[in-house]
Amino acid sequence: MVQRQLTSSMSVEVGYVGNRGTQVFAGDGPEFNVNQPTIQGFAQGVSRNDRLPFYSGIKTPVENLGGAFGLSQGINYFCDCATNRYDALQSKLTKRFSDGYQISANYTWQKAQGHNDSYFLWDPNLNYGVQGWDRTHIFNFTLVWEIPYGKGQKWGGNSSAWADGILGGWQFNATHTIQSGVPFDVSYNDSGADRDTGPNRPNLIGDAEGPKERTQWFNAAPIGSANSAFSRPAVGTFGDMPYNMLRGPHYRRTDAGLFKHIRIGGSRDLEIRIEAVNLFNVVNLGQPDATIGVPGNLNNHAGVIDSTAYGNSDPQRNFQFGAKFTF
Repeated sequence: MVQRQLTSSMSVEVGYVGNRGTQVFAGDGPEFNVNQPTIQGFAQGVSRNDRLPFYSGIKTPVENLGGAFGLSQGINYFCDCATNRYDALQSKLTKRFSDGYQISANYTWQKAQGHNDSYFLWDPNLNYGVQGWDRTHIFNFTLVWEIPYGKGQKWGGNSSAWADGILGGWQFNATHTIQSGVPFDVSYNDSGADRDTGPNRPNLIGDAEGPKERTQWFNAAPIGSANSAFSRPAVGTFGDMPYNMLRGPHYRRTDAGLFKHIRIGGSRDLEIRIEAVNLFNVVNLGQPDATIGVPGNLNNHAGVIDSTAYGNSDPQRNFQFGAKFTF
């Protein structure tokens, strides 16, 4: 990191942050199902049980696990056998409180990569890529501003008690956040006929990006159509579309508060506050329906977004009022 003082109360900081993880959990951890079937033999009609490592005794390439124990149920496994990495440009602007206000702004340009636990013990690289929580760009801005009017302020220092009581003692706070969208995978209908394990991504044969609209976020044209970006993999194989290749909608929100301090005398103070969550009532969209159709089993809802961020829990505009008496 490199830090530079700009003024007596303001500084800027910029630098590179890199982390490398070895012998870490696969996926979100700590455990995952170690008794997943291999895809080898699916196309030849080998039963699912006979492709389970702890049923038939097939050894997994990673850590050489398995054994003919006749176990067909899922088995939780705590594995410190994966890797991850994080690379970021991080910057920050800080203005300490002076002249009645303070600001803080930070920007991060990042990429977080790691292993997903699905099918990990058979092919660790199949689901290696951008983490599902990764946001490429993150910007945050906060402001605290005491309106400079009233006793001891820049203006209105000689104002009457009534004027000071009405116009003085105001404070405005705000926080603004902008973030890139998080990644998602594409799957297709009837994929269970092609495999019964691992990811169900299709082959990528064209441009999967789309207009990024609520009614069509990505190119969700069904497989087999003239403008489709996808094709169906051969039975018993995985599609070649990269893991978490596409990204959903960005996120932005502004929260703000307006405080009024009323001096009553001595150490007594009455604070009245109005606070707003999502001040501008921005509708932050969730992820699109990422299951595309195939001939004979179309999905007209593919690419459509009908939810809001964080599983419909992202708050819409909300005001709250409060009062606090200090003595």
